[in-house]
Amino acid sequence: MKKILKIAKITFIALFAIVLVFIAYLYISSKIFLESKNESNVSYLSKNNVQVSGSIDEKLFDADFYKSQVFLLGEIHGYADNQTIDKEMLFFLNKKAGVKYYIAEMDSLVAKRLNSFLLGKQKNETALKEVVETIKQRIPQQSSQELFDKWNSVYDYNQNLADSLKITVIGVDKNFDDESKGSRDVAMVANFKNAINKMNIENEKFYGLFGFFHALQKKTESGRETFAQGLKESGTKVTSFVSYTIDSEMYLPKNPQFPTPEDEKVDWLNADGPLMLVKGINDLKEVSKPNAITLFKLGAKNSPYLKSQNLVTVKSRAFGENIVPLKDASANDYFQYVFLLRNSKALTKLK
Repeated sequence: MKKILKIAKITFIALFAIVLVFIAYLYISSKIFLESKNESNVSYLSKNNVQVSGSIDEKLFDADFYKSQVFLLGEIHGYADNQTIDKEMLFFLNKKAGVKYYIAEMDSLVAKRLNSFLLGKQKNETALKEVVETIKQRIPQQSSQELFDKWNSVYDYNQNLADSLKITVIGVDKNFDDESKGSRDVAMVANFKNAINKMNIENEKFYGLFGFFHALQKKTESGRETFAQGLKESGTKVTSFVSYTIDSEMYLPKNPQFPTPEDEKVDWLNADGPLMLVKGINDLKEVSKPNAITLFKLGAKNSPYLKSQNLVTVKSRAFGENIVPLKDASANDYFQYVFLLRNSKALTKLK
């Protein structure tokens, strides 16, 4: 019996030591990957950022910015502040650049139903709830009360616009019954081109919120095509924003694939780890404030991000895939602006 207890004790100590070594490895490797703050980067970022408080500040946008035809915001789904940014970006671009067409990561059938709500003479919140519930089929983490509230606000905003100027939605994603073999992103590009040709709005400007990967303007080492890259290679001038989070909670609704917390919120998918790591994120953290949204411009004069691959190199330890940029590409080649969300709340269930 003593021998068995001794073996059990040794086994426990060995397993405990292995766990400690593994935790230490994760901690040290994360620190090395994320890198310490870089004074040159911090100096640049401190001069090229604005805090977003209620509305978008145009300080970082020059004349060339407004020459873009398509503006994209790439998010990691599940964070409440992304819905706030999306709404404010749409309103800002509508006022400053005349953008009235919102391109969405939804199919044309869902977009048609959403437009019926947005352009209706009476606000039909029941219809909007049905649309938000439908979105759960494609993006469970986005179907939320905050998504409902955003489109409610867009409806109210539309009431102050002439009929010809009201914001409408163009759904560019594949229909669920689409059995074509091409990727979603390739289909999105084709659907977008077909839609604007059919509507005779080829010279209009467009804005939309998509998942992070769709907004990247170049292929990564994986070779996968993206929506933004396809648009850019077709001759469309694109400006991409992406958002990262620090100390924030993500909505992770219950699903059969993996266990989720009872409150359906997780805080371990932020840009500084532990399960997702964005190289160079500590520089943005150094310049930003807690409980705030900060927008950074990557392509100003003498920007280190015109050569560096910081902020676009991402290591994923659980969900999604690593993002490894092409060897000759810089962060600014993939996206031109970064929103840093600090202490964002998670999206919540539709009431």
